[in-house]
Amino acid sequence: MICQNCKQREANVHLFKTINGQTQELYLCEQCAKQSQEVNLVFQPGVIPDFLQALFGFNPSKTNNKPQEEACPNCGMTFSQITRAGKLGCSSCYGTFESHLGQALRRIHGSGQHVGKIPARRGTAIRSKLELKKLKEKLQLLIAQEKFEDAAVVRDQIKELESLKSAEGTGGGSNES
Repeated sequence: MICQNCKQREANVHLFKTINGQTQELYLCEQCAKQSQEVNLVFQPGVIPDFLQALFGFNPSKTNNKPQEEACPNCGMTFSQITRAGKLGCSSCYGTFESHLGQALRRIHGSGQHVGKIPARRGTAIRSKLELKKLKEKLQLLIAQEKFEDAAVVRDQIKELESLKSAEGTGGGSNES
C-alpha cells in the first residue's frame, strides 16, 4: 500500500486515530510517520524496545541533554534502562522512580492503581471485604442524599455481612455444644 500522505513510498506504519468516537485509519511511510505529530514513537532498531519506550513516554534524545540520570541506589538501574528492558531492576526502583512510573502506568493501564483479579477458590474473604467496603460507601452516599429508607436497607445488609464474617472467624458458624 502507498503512503496516504506523500503518495510516493510504501506505507509501513498503520495508524489508528480516534477523535470524539470517530476512528480514522492512516497508512504512512516511515518518513511521514516520523514527521507526523500524531506518532510519538522512537524509531530505532528493535521493535520491542521501541514499543516499550513509546508506552513509557521515554525519548532518548531528551535524556541525553541531562548531565546525569538518576539511578536506583540499590541496583543502579536508571529509568532509561528500565524503559528499554521493560521491567524494574529491584523493589527499590518503585520508590526511586515513583513519579515516572505513576505516569507510565496510567498511560499503559489507564489507572495508577492495580486492581487485579480475585482467585475463584480462596477469594471469598477478599470478595466479602470488597462488598462490605462498597456497601459502606453506598450507605454514606445515601445518608448524604437523605435517602434514609434505602440507607436502612443497606445498613442491614452491612450488619448481615459483618455477622457472617465474625461467624466465619469464630469457628465457621457452628453452634455445637
